[in-house]
Amino acid sequence: MDHSQHGRPADFVFNHPHQHALVVLGDTHLFAVHMTQYHHEEHKYQLVLRISLPPEAKSRLDHAREMYPRDTFVLCNDDAEDALFVIPDLPSGRRKTFRGNIFQGLPPFTEEDEANPHFFPWDKARVKPLIADVEVTIERIVAFYPFAHHLNQPDYATYLLWGEGDEAHMTSLQTAALASDKFEAPRFGPDFDHVMTLKQAPPWLDKSLLEAGVVVSVPDLRLSNPVTGKKTIPTDVPFAVGDPITVLYRGMGEGHQVTAGPTFLADSAVCNSPGVVAEPALIISATPKEQLL
Repeated sequence: MDHSQHGRPADFVFNHPHQHALVVLGDTHLFAVHMTQYHHEEHKYQLVLRISLPPEAKSRLDHAREMYPRDTFVLCNDDAEDALFVIPDLPSGRRKTFRGNIFQGLPPFTEEDEANPHFFPWDKARVKPLIADVEVTIERIVAFYPFAHHLNQPDYATYLLWGEGDEAHMTSLQTAALASDKFEAPRFGPDFDHVMTLKQAPPWLDKSLLEAGVVVSVPDLRLSNPVTGKKTIPTDVPFAVGDPITVLYRGMGEGHQVTAGPTFLADSAVCNSPGVVAEPALIISATPKEQLL
């Protein structure tokens, strides 16, 4: 499209307003983590929000999570035109609330569905929301990171660790490196999108740092073979519930311990460009049958 037709120069940088999927975490304190896609401009962002819901919606979510503590709950902005937004609208402060729907798990879809560039799994024509038409308030931005494709992936997995009160969470910090050369169509990866809760907030981390979020590396989770240099992206959940995890604050110094809680998303199928990962994985709970249309 020639954007100069709309009074913009041809090289004008912008995003299209879109629907976005965010994994909901936390009990007393709610957070939402944006699901990434390196090959779609609208989703080339890592974003962690501290959010709040109206009391009735929060009560319904609490009940569902009590019944299904290992299930993934996904928050999506509505598909109405006035509910669509670009991710930078949120950290910029242009949008402080949005209308959305909360879904339980991932509904089934086919390869033909996935091949459709406009396919969105949590379409209300396919699946019934657990909580419909809810107003979401953005309390604060915990993290915002637009991908820079020239960066190299580290040898060890790197995570954002954050939380509030006695609750803490971790999500993998992704690189989304350029995987193609100048003679190919752009492809990005390989990397992985991982969202998990910890058993408890780490006692070794000051509360202000926990709330703001810190960067840690995980030396036991290598992302490349030390001999061949070949990428070793996880193809399963990296940590089982109860696993001790040694993390290095800022990627250096003495190791600290955290304990893994449930994983709510382990993905290398959606975030990477097609064909970049030999055995792509998408580990997320399934939508209950009674919610499918």
